[in-house]
Amino acid sequence: MRTVYAPKPGVIALNFMWLPTFIGFGNALKKEIELELKPKIEGLPFTEETLDKAHELVIDAILRRFPDRPGLRDYLDAIKFVEDG
Repeated sequence: MRTVYAPKPGVIALNFMWLPTFIGFGNALKKEIELELKPKIEGLPFTEETLDKAHELVIDAILRRFPDRPGLRDYLDAIKFVEDG
């Protein structure tokens, strides 16, 4: 699993249900991150590598907004180890 998911082919969305509550329930923050992410991945081939890149971009965007949260990067990156059955 990642901080992003594909709700339908060719569409990447923020996987806010797996983000910490202070991020996932922040609608304005979710929109900011989605708007920041869009130009960086729009037009890229829809591959696992693109999803991985988007995952990293989301983590970077969150950390820019919350730079003083020790362990946040590790927490967010660990989502990739959760398997979606």
